[in-house]
Amino acid sequence: MNTEIKLRISDIEQALSKLQSSANGLQPSLPPTIGQNNVLDFINKLNALNNQLQQVTEAYKSLLLQNEEATRQSVQFLDESDRLLSRDIHGVQKK
Repeated sequence: MNTEIKLRISDIEQALSKLQSSANGLQPSLPPTIGQNNVLDFINKLNALNNQLQQVTEAYKSLLLQNEEATRQSVQFLDESDRLLSRDIHGVQKK
């Protein structure tokens, strides 16, 4: 039974960089107001929906970036833990 877990740090870093780039590229480009002089309720509702969509997009972008950073830190922790364990195992075997 093989219980080895292989961390491909370079693949993970590449995927995280792509995620970060994509998240930073999220720029809601909705007009702040549509039909400013229009008195139709529909236009008011549309503007409110556009505003909500922009807020949701910004919240999603923020969450993506937070998850990307947390994943990056977890990978660094796993890599460091692996190095320490390897050092300790090799140190015990040499004695």
